[in-house]
Amino acid sequence: MMNSGLHHIALNVTDVKAATEFYSKYFALIEIPKPNTRSGAWLQATDGRQIHLREGEVPEDNGQHLAFLVEDISEVWKALTDAGIAVTPPKAIGSALQSFLHDPAGNRLEIHQLG
Repeated sequence: MMNSGLHHIALNVTDVKAATEFYSKYFALIEIPKPNTRSGAWLQATDGRQIHLREGEVPEDNGQHLAFLVEDISEVWKALTDAGIAVTPPKAIGSALQSFLHDPAGNRLEIHQLG
């Protein structure tokens, strides 16, 4: 078995521009050039990991989600709720904390703070 790491995740969104603005504003992802002409947007975190946004039908929420690791969940939770975004209050999971929300297209997201 070879070593591997996470490079990117592709998400279907109904409005690429709205999703790009959301992920850039609240999770500090930077839009980077795409190497192709397909519609969508590529966003990158400071560690190089990426989210590729694709215009398309968003799957039904059956619990699948993307988790963002944050340093201060209370700060992120407050920024999101102050903006009118519905976010569950931080809840302990072991020694960590987690909250859940949905992006503008309805994809479930987690914000996660290590214990």
